[in-house]
Amino acid sequence: MLLPPTASNLVRLLVAACAASFSTASLADHMGPSGFGSGGGLLVLSPDTLDQGHGGLGFRLTYARPDHRSDAALQALAGDGIHAHNTDYNLNAAIGAAYGVTHQLTISAELPYVRRDHLREAETVDETVDLGNVSGLGDLSILAKYRLVRSRGIAVALIGGIKLPTGSTHRRSRDGERLETEHQPGTGSWDPIFGASLGTTVGLFQVTASGLYQIAGKGAQETRLGDRLQGGIALSHRFGVPAHEHPAKSLNHHHGDELDEGAEAHAQASWDGFIELSGEWEGRQKVAGDVEQDSGGKSIWLAPGARFNSASGFTVAASIGLPLWQDIRDSHPDNRYRVTLSIGRAF
Repeated sequence: MLLPPTASNLVRLLVAACAASFSTASLADHMGPSGFGSGGGLLVLSPDTLDQGHGGLGFRLTYARPDHRSDAALQALAGDGIHAHNTDYNLNAAIGAAYGVTHQLTISAELPYVRRDHLREAETVDETVDLGNVSGLGDLSILAKYRLVRSRGIAVALIGGIKLPTGSTHRRSRDGERLETEHQPGTGSWDPIFGASLGTTVGLFQVTASGLYQIAGKGAQETRLGDRLQGGIALSHRFGVPAHEHPAKSLNHHHGDELDEGAEAHAQASWDGFIELSGEWEGRQKVAGDVEQDSGGKSIWLAPGARFNSASGFTVAASIGLPLWQDIRDSHPDNRYRVTLSIGRAF
């Protein structure tokens, strides 16, 4: 028999539904796979799984601001044989859903809408082409999380899934030419995803770490975007929880895990403060079998943020990511910052 979720379970359901955008990779024009689970924040995947038969829906918005490169800078790169581009900003708005198949297994899906504003590239040392704005539905990501271990406040889960080629790959420039695959809303490729997550509590803090690897398949226009490796660690603290409710209780707590079901806490509002340190690596892409040496790169991000968990079952969260270090190859601009907002509802 399924019982109503406790406050801690509601939080996990809500954040799960928000598809926490751990992998909002900003190295290229396509974002990586998204995930679910509290993770103490919005970027790192936690080992939490949903109660059997419960789920949630959510919305996530990520705004990424790249460094500005002038027409002269793009033309200078073109003179060196480097196919470089720039945008004013990249926007990713996604709807997500998650469902607890069992206490140990949770399935989630996320479908993004992508917009790239004022896409420009230099074709020669004398000409920069304004390709216009690019927008459309992106590629659907489906992930499964299986919780292996939950003992003495430590939880471990395996993550696997796939990115499906649901996004458009036929957007055209202002001149009517079909854009390259890296600039399209979709990729046209089937990309396997696998990884793992670990979570524990240290005193009053929750600590979460995770990593995902995405294998790039061959997509539209004989293009294979680079593989991606993404990992990070998050530290969070919850405010507004009664003193008798120990923080460790909220880590992967499920109905039936304790003998005394009557000891569940009454749902109430709370705040989470968190900070995340994450790293991203993206390999070089291939077009028609040729490796583009100036694509791909790596970066390290710091992302502080906060989340409000209402007693009525909604959660609202926000974080701002700042690059501490980055080594982005010349085809793509460096990053300035990215902002992520999310809202969700459990059921």
